[in-house]
Amino acid sequence: MKMKLIALSLVLASFGAAPIQAKEEAPTGLALQQIQARDYEATMDVLFPAIVSVLQDSGYRITEADKVSGFISGVGSAKGKLTYNIFWGLGQKKNVPMVSAFVEQRGPTIGRVRLSFVMSAAKSRKSYSDETPVNDPTVYKDAFELIEKEIFVRQAMNASTPGTTPVSSAAAATVDAAAIPH
Repeated sequence: MKMKLIALSLVLASFGAAPIQAKEEAPTGLALQQIQARDYEATMDVLFPAIVSVLQDSGYRITEADKVSGFISGVGSAKGKLTYNIFWGLGQKKNVPMVSAFVEQRGPTIGRVRLSFVMSAAKSRKSYSDETPVNDPTVYKDAFELIEKEIFVRQAMNASTPGTTPVSSAAAATVDAAAIPH
């Protein structure tokens, strides 16, 4: 009997010795905004298509994009797992990455982008549930770096080359006509 009591106390003591880890709290309010939002020196005409382009390059299918409201949403691709339910039969279960972005002009040359990534359980083609927010700052940091690079490329493409003057269509037609041998 004493041996059982000692063994039981050792087992209970070993469970009590394990460190208890507190569940990491999800950021809220301003902390969440600091992770999810970034300001850029760019207009809405540059920001909006840059974000759409980055999301498409990252594998998201854009489901909605409205430049007037500044809202963009997209769904990423994911591989499904075959499941069986006794009531509904065969089905697929998959976790699908989803993103929404809000773009707003905050001044003549300043725009703000706020991204929100979530992982959602897909139950059918267009039915999602059990969304889990992605709060990892590195995910947002990487996304904002890609957006910054795309903005840089777009602004460079939109800028005229120094030392050259744009040629009007009438002047170009005159030059082309003069180049044709008569």
